[in-house]
Amino acid sequence: MDDVRQWRSEGKGIGRAHVLRRPLSDYLRFEFEYYHRHHVRVGEDIRILDLTDRENPGLPDQDFWIFDDSKVVLMHYRPDGTQLNRELYQGDPAPYVAWRELAVSESIPYVEYVRRFDA
Repeated sequence: MDDVRQWRSEGKGIGRAHVLRRPLSDYLRFEFEYYHRHHVRVGEDIRILDLTDRENPGLPDQDFWIFDDSKVVLMHYRPDGTQLNRELYQGDPAPYVAWRELAVSESIPYVEYVRRFDA
């Protein structure tokens, strides 16, 4: 969290768009609590795109990270959600940058999302 605070103080952005479907798994509920207690409080822009009641707007079924719009890391998981490994993608990052922008534009802020279910 110290890194996130530092980056934000330097005017840099950090965020994620979490694409999901309900019902939330026990692990995802745990992760949400961690988001709330740590990431959101230090300034990370966490957004949620819930596809439970809507069509996928065109996103791949591949979890990934993007660094500085130039490096893409693909995340690989077992069927139970356990992470297997991460892979540095060697191709053109442009499709991933576009998918990130699509996910961000179609998502809502984390705090707004959880407020909908707390009511």
